[in-house]
Amino acid sequence: MTASSAFRWAAVFLLAVLLVTGGTALWWRHTLWTSTDNPNLTLEVQTGAASMAILHQLAQAGVMPSVFAGRLYLEGPARGREMQWGTYVIPARSRPVDILEMLLQGRVKPLTVTVVEGTSSSDIQGILDAAGVLDTDLWPSVIADSTMIIDLAPGASSLEGFLFPDTYTFSTGVNALTVARVMVDRFRMVWAEENTAGRQPQMTSLDLVTLASLVEAETAVPRERGRVAGVFVNRLDKGMLLQCDPTVVFALQRRGEWTGRLLRVHWNVDDPYNTYRYPGLPPAPINNPGRAALRAALNPEKHSLLYFVADDSGGHTFSSTLKQHNLAVAKRRRSRH
Repeated sequence: MTASSAFRWAAVFLLAVLLVTGGTALWWRHTLWTSTDNPNLTLEVQTGAASMAILHQLAQAGVMPSVFAGRLYLEGPARGREMQWGTYVIPARSRPVDILEMLLQGRVKPLTVTVVEGTSSSDIQGILDAAGVLDTDLWPSVIADSTMIIDLAPGASSLEGFLFPDTYTFSTGVNALTVARVMVDRFRMVWAEENTAGRQPQMTSLDLVTLASLVEAETAVPRERGRVAGVFVNRLDKGMLLQCDPTVVFALQRRGEWTGRLLRVHWNVDDPYNTYRYPGLPPAPINNPGRAALRAALNPEKHSLLYFVADDSGGHTFSSTLKQHNLAVAKRRRSRH
């Protein structure tokens, strides 16, 4: 073969390589950068799934036209990055390259957890379970460990009261311990904002949060929270029993004896949380109070009131003497018949 002939064959071979390479590049780009016809899709990528398994899962879902094209992307532009596990919401008509980037960046479907004011820790467990939080069976043990608030409330025996009620957004795969830490951190932020010069000097942080939980349980009327807190403070100062019905309910619940109806006989239950029988505040909060209840406990209204009873408007009638209170109770009973 002459030199000129060899040169021509080399040129032909090089041209063929360039054509194949260019054609492959065009095919690859067209495959991954062209929108698919997929509808809105929720994709669950299992923990531990390998990259090839995920590519095949995408192909089966109809959003990855070519597993080979996806592999080229992972071994080329995305080299050194890993696709993340979790739940993804893939918009309609997504480009395969955008889906790959979604998984590479771990843009998983967020979990929204809403805890309202006054929710107990045991009820929060059900909320987390329904939202898809992992390891919710460990929630009781997480709550029982008060280590993360030892600086804030050294006497606390659990996290009850310090899980701030709010709406939280978490990534798929979040576990119970992480949720508790986030809620406690939120409590710390709110507590620092509200805990100013108005706090009761004779009460510890645990006492104040416990008082706030009673206020939260007793009234949902904004204007009454400071007044209710003032009633409890006045009774504590006078050495009177708090006689707070929600504490009796809490005592029955933790003993597994709550049937959904509070009776006078329950006022005699021998439990330290029963404020009809045991003086002072209960040992710990009975729920997780919100900002307004914390503010009321830190800044109780100053007055001479010692009693209150529910009225027909959703609020309460307040009294300074037992005689006035008994009249209010009688009026309430007449209105209910």
